[in-house]
This record gives sequence, C-alpha cells and structure tokens, in this order.
Amino acid sequence: TGPESSTRIPSTTMMLTVASATTPTVMKTATRASSRTASAPPRSRAPGGSSGRVGRSRPLTVLSLSRHRARVTRVAAAATEVSDGGSNDGGPSSPEGGDDGNDNDGRDDEYVVDIDYPEFVPEFLRFNKEDAATVLITFAVSLGFRHFIAEPRYIPSLSMYPVFDVGDRLIAEKLTYRFEREPLAGDVVIFNPPKTPKTRNVSNEVFIKRVVASAGDTVQVKNGELYVNGTSRGKELKLEPMQYSYGPFTVPEGNIFVMGDNRNNSFDSHVWGPLPINRVIGRATVKYWPPSKIGGLPSYAAASIGAPPLK
Repeated sequence: TGPESSTRIPSTTMMLTVASATTPTVMKTATRASSRTASAPPRSRAPGGSSGRVGRSRPLTVLSLSRHRARVTRVAAAATEVSDGGSNDGGPSSPEGGDDGNDNDGRDDEYVVDIDYPEFVPEFLRFNKEDAATVLITFAVSLGFRHFIAEPRYIPSLSMYPVFDVGDRLIAEKLTYRFEREPLAGDVVIFNPPKTPKTRNVSNEVFIKRVVASAGDTVQVKNGELYVNGTSRGKELKLEPMQYSYGPFTVPEGNIFVMGDNRNNSFDSHVWGPLPINRVIGRATVKYWPPSKIGGLPSYAAASIGAPPLK
C-alpha cells in the first residue's frame, strides 16, 4: 500500500515474534492494522465498532508482559497482606500488628507434645509432660480417696428392701472403722463375704447387709422373729415373718453377724456364718440416688450386749 506501511510491518512482526511466538492469525491482524494506519488519517471510534475485537486480539509485547507481571505481583502481595492480618483500616499491616497476628494464629495456639510416644498410642492420648502429670495426679488422688476415705456403691438386689431398693446408690465411708470403732449392731456395712464352701464363688464380690449382732452375742431365729441375747430385734425392719429357723449361735470374737433387712430374700450370715471384721470395707452413710431419696440412712440404736434396744 505504500512505502510507509511496508516499513512498519516488519517492526510490528518483530515484536509479535518476541511476545507471542509468531502466531499466524495475530500477524495478519497486526499487518492489516499497520496498513490502515499508514494510508488513512486517524478517526474517532464509532460506538459499538471494532474496538472490542481489537482489545481481545491485541498482541502481547514485551512491555505489556512486563506490565501484566507487575499487576500480578501487586495483587499477590495484597493477598498475602490480607491473609497475614493487616491493619484495621485496610492498609498494610504494621510490624507490631503483623507479629501479633502471626503469634496468636500460630505458635500460641499450637499444642506441643514433648514426650516420645510409641506409634500404637493414638493421637488423643498423647499429652505433653504438664498434662500427663495432671492426669496422673488426678488418678492417684481418686484412687487414694476411694481406697482410704469413701467410695460410691449401688444396690443390685432387694435383700435390703425397703431401706434400699434396686438401683439406689450410696456413699460408704471408711474412716469410722479404721480410726474410731468396730462395727456395731444397726450399722449398714459393705464387705467381701468370708471364704466358705457356700461363698467360694462370690468371696470377691461386695455385699451390703445390716449388722444385727457383735462378738459374744447369741443369735436365734424362731417363731418368725430374730432374737439377740433372748430379746426380739429388728421388728421395725421386718417386711414379713421370717420363714426359717436358726440357732442359737454365739458370734465368735473378731466377727459380726449380718443380715439383710428383707430377711426371707437375703444371702447372709444365717446361710454362710459370721463375718470376720477384717472383711468389712466400710459403712453406708448417705444415699445420693435417686434424687427423691437423697439423705442419710435411718438411724438404729446399737443392739450389742449392754446397749439399748433398737428403736
């Protein structure tokens, strides 16, 4: 079309070669654009004309690539600032604010396990030294309290009905018999049965019964009544006349005689004999379940020799 356009085409083609690897379609478009620029004077773009198409197919030059990379870099930097926690006004975060944010979001909240655990230990059981010490101390205190002071128990049968029903829960304290006195008639005790032919399968179980006689007392069941030293005992606990006979039997030293309040449905001393005191674990004192029965146990006077009768 003329000398001017023929001298401008190679220049445009050279820039295309560097930026977009000489794409044929782009080169033809750039050549036609260069020819029209050389032969016609500039004119304003009509609305809705070809300006959109030129924008989409405009070749990338080295300069435009540099500008594009600069924009990408600025956007990435802004995104990094936002994710790291910028200042409240939206500007770049200050050194103090950025450091505080990083510390709060990362290192301060991180749980550090400073113990080497075997691989078979699950993650939720891997404590650090401080937490492991807390768990061990808590466990030791709990065991010590249960062994030396008191422990909770539940009632699995009707042998102590009506004072205790199935499912009732109580606290048995262990200090009275350890430091103050031995079991007395009227006490409700928890214990391990003695090892006899009739209890060999349950000697490690924990029973709950009421003490009805102490060492030296004579126990007898006749005419549906319990007699201790010739005196009727425990009528206030009796649901019905006792349907068996027993004794007379004198409780040996170091032993007590225990029976369930539900006398006809209790596996107790009238079946397997007296209970050695060293088999007693503790004394039932408080009922804590169900909520309607929370409170202390009914009080019965001691019924051993020389003590007033039960009332």
